[in-house]
Amino acid sequence: MNGVQKKVRGRPRKGQTDRAADRRALIDAAVTILNAGGAGALTARAVAERAGTAVGSVYTQFDSLELLRLEASAVTMHRLRDALAAALAACPAVGTADRLLCLADAYLAFAAANHPAWAAIFERRTVAAPDAVQADIAVLFGILEDVLRDGGRLAEAEIPVMARALWSSVHGMAYLADLGSLGPLGVDDVRPMIDALVRAAVRGFPGGEGSGAHQGGR
Repeated sequence: MNGVQKKVRGRPRKGQTDRAADRRALIDAAVTILNAGGAGALTARAVAERAGTAVGSVYTQFDSLELLRLEASAVTMHRLRDALAAALAACPAVGTADRLLCLADAYLAFAAANHPAWAAIFERRTVAAPDAVQADIAVLFGILEDVLRDGGRLAEAEIPVMARALWSSVHGMAYLADLGSLGPLGVDDVRPMIDALVRAAVRGFPGGEGSGAHQGGR
């Protein structure tokens, strides 16, 4: 037996670089599927076929299809974050209400242009989002929080609460209109409703719109 090399049975183990590439390919495939058909089109078989791999590899890389969907939706959130940041940078307004409305307009435009993937972000989930996804969500809210912080009218502890309240209200109107669940109100009513809500909220901040050094608007 001396000098005889022992045969290694089975396939060689993949290195970390290969595994990372496989994981990335599966996420990219899931993103493409969500962009085209939304959460309803996302199946392990569809992802595997698009990625050019076996169905089993989906569950080798991810504990569940739901976790893969969360990772793919994080890509959509990155794009949404970039769209909001760009809209805010281009916004000519200086008043808090008008800057918030620039963000709202960018949000509505993104939802319309990327409807299947946008809707997939808000599918019910039964597992906790990975830390990286939670961080992405925090960055999204951070854009809104910075506008409120720049206004200088809210205490620091109030800013995250108000940011989530405003976002939830704007998103809720957009989402319900998309579902046709606003009763006698339609999609065209959403923007005026958002305008009324945002301006009323900002008027209710301590000191009111226009009283602070950073405030402006109408």
